[in-house]
Amino acid sequence: MSHSVYLFRHIQTNQVIVSTRHYAQNRTLRQLETVARPTHLRKDLWRPLVAITGFNTSQSAQAVSDALLQRSKVRQLEFKTSSEHLSRRKSQRQVDEKDLVEKSVVSLREALESVTPKHFSNNNTKLLALWEQPRFLEMKGEAQEWPAFIEHGQLELKNNRFVSGSNNSS
Repeated sequence: MSHSVYLFRHIQTNQVIVSTRHYAQNRTLRQLETVARPTHLRKDLWRPLVAITGFNTSQSAQAVSDALLQRSKVRQLEFKTSSEHLSRRKSQRQVDEKDLVEKSVVSLREALESVTPKHFSNNNTKLLALWEQPRFLEMKGEAQEWPAFIEHGQLELKNNRFVSGSNNSS
């Protein structure tokens, strides 16, 4: 059985939550550090950003998820405390602080590079990253490439639910 890691993005605010399930739950909202978060998850506002499949064990998927969350929090804290960010108006800062898509994609690449090789027993194992939109694949960070053990494809959704993915090996 293959295990997976999923990133969901809020279609209005671009906030991102991480899950090891193919659907988001109310408790996953605790990942967000906002005071005004909704008490219930509105599934119509959250879309899958990327699904990474092919993990051999749930522990390896959870390790990537944990590393991703930790890197995202560090990156967000650095952003919030930067002098450039603090010099902006509060209303603009709030919008920028919620936009986590690019930060999350960069953190995902870093988490996969650092954690995943430790959990693979053979070098022939490949992970498949299925992206909602190809433009998100390009947000990997400056002059950085995705690890060689990642194959990319297009995520196919119907009514915001997973249907399948097509593999565009790169």
